[in-house]
Amino acid sequence: MSNFGEYTIRPYEPGDEHGILEGFNLVFGADNPRHVERTLEEWRWAFDRHPRGRRIMVALHNDRIVGQYAGIAYRTNLMGEERDFVHMVDSFMVHEYRARYKRPGLFVHTVLRFFEEFCGFDKAPIGYGVPVEKHFRLGHQFLGYEIVRTHGLLVREPSPGPTEIPEGVERLSRYDEQLRWLYDRCAGDWAVSAFRDAEALNWRFADHPRFEYVILGVRDDAGILRGTAVYRTADWILPRMGVLCEWLVPPGEPEVGEKLRLAVEALGRSEGTSALITLIPDWSPWFARFQESHWRVWPSHYFMGCRSWHPRLEQMWLKDHWWYQLSDVDLV
Repeated sequence: MSNFGEYTIRPYEPGDEHGILEGFNLVFGADNPRHVERTLEEWRWAFDRHPRGRRIMVALHNDRIVGQYAGIAYRTNLMGEERDFVHMVDSFMVHEYRARYKRPGLFVHTVLRFFEEFCGFDKAPIGYGVPVEKHFRLGHQFLGYEIVRTHGLLVREPSPGPTEIPEGVERLSRYDEQLRWLYDRCAGDWAVSAFRDAEALNWRFADHPRFEYVILGVRDDAGILRGTAVYRTADWILPRMGVLCEWLVPPGEPEVGEKLRLAVEALGRSEGTSALITLIPDWSPWFARFQESHWRVWPSHYFMGCRSWHPRLEQMWLKDHWWYQLSDVDLV
């Protein structure tokens, strides 16, 4: 706990969620007229029921929570070593407290306490997120944020064609242990990636309290999962976009990828989407293969920012070795 006169910065304590939600909805509602209030059930899903536990630092004025810096940990395969990377989410400071305390302000001190508590070479070596530009400027100036990459998103415009998913592709209600087998077949090409297993992706998709995702899978004749994709319709960059959130297919099995890509495109047509969109690292063979199937690179304003506490994990190295997708962030 850190005390700054009438201000206190400390880790989450049971019961804080009510003050956190009040502050979160106040701040994000003021900045976005389309804001849908975060519910207590969503908060509990994100933090109480998350497989890797809570990482939350709050700032208080007297007994009122006026700011938060929080993260969701993803169990990550770092060159064969299991570590946690922390996705920074839900950060806020109530407007009238943004300029309080001496420069740097209360928010920066809250973040520094979060880093001290949860991050470091022997804790979480990477904290990352997709910030808006003004927040990144603050983080770059005071907190060591750097840009890993700017994102060229893959986009497919509406096109005529089937509206039923092709034969050989099934809808899955949940993942089982075969997902980890599939991940292991893919991860040999990646130096860094969040583990894809049933616990992680069922939490991320099947158990989400607000959004409905379509989980697709392709199996071989023995019933083994050979590839998976996760889709949902969302009002994101454009209204009613069809978003490919997760793509897990070994590059050496293009026929599996072809079935799943056609299934995603059929879902988009069936729901009348304005466009299909996804994020795949540009060094992956799938980045080129999607373009060969009429997906085009769209130069977005989104970028991945991170703070590293590991001497070998520099931003330029991560750019060419870190596999992540939309499922690893909270945009959709």
